[in-house]
Amino acid sequence: MVFVGMAAAITSLKQSTADGFGDAVRAFTIVPVSGIIFFVALFALALIKVRQLETHKRLMLVATVSLLQAAVGRWFLIFIAPVPLGGGPVSPPPVFVTIMPGLLSDLLIVAAMVHDRRTRGRVHPVYWIAGGALVALQVLRVPLSTTAAWTQVAHWLSTVSL
Repeated sequence: MVFVGMAAAITSLKQSTADGFGDAVRAFTIVPVSGIIFFVALFALALIKVRQLETHKRLMLVATVSLLQAAVGRWFLIFIAPVPLGGGPVSPPPVFVTIMPGLLSDLLIVAAMVHDRRTRGRVHPVYWIAGGALVALQVLRVPLSTTAAWTQVAHWLSTVSL
C-alpha cells in the first residue's frame, strides 16, 4: 500500500505538472505524501507494540483514521466542486480544503475517546498523542505546503523514476 500510494502521488504530481498546474500540485502533494508517512509511522509503532494490546489497537485505529481523510475529502469534492463534464485536466484543490474532511474523519477518534472514558474511566494516552499529532499534521500542512523546503521535496519527487 505504501509503495502504490507513493507511486500514485508521484504520478499525479508529474501529470498535473505536465498539465500546467505546477505550483498548485506541488503544494497539494504534501497531503498524500505526509499522509502515507504518518500512516507508516503509526503502523510501525503499532507493530512494535503488538504485545501491548491496548496501545497496539489504538495506534491501529488512529493509523486507519488517518487514511480516511482522502475518502471523506472525495465526498466533499463531489458535492462542493464536481468535476466538469467533458473531462480535461482539473487543477488540484488548495491544501486548506483538506482540513474539514480530516477533522470530520477525526470524529471517529473522538468517539473512541468517549468509549474509553465510559468503559475505562479515562482516555488512553495514545489517543491524546497520536490523535493530537494527526490533527496537528492536518492543520500544519497548509502553511508547510508553500515553504521552500516542501517545494524542494516536491520537485525532487517529480524527478523520481517509476
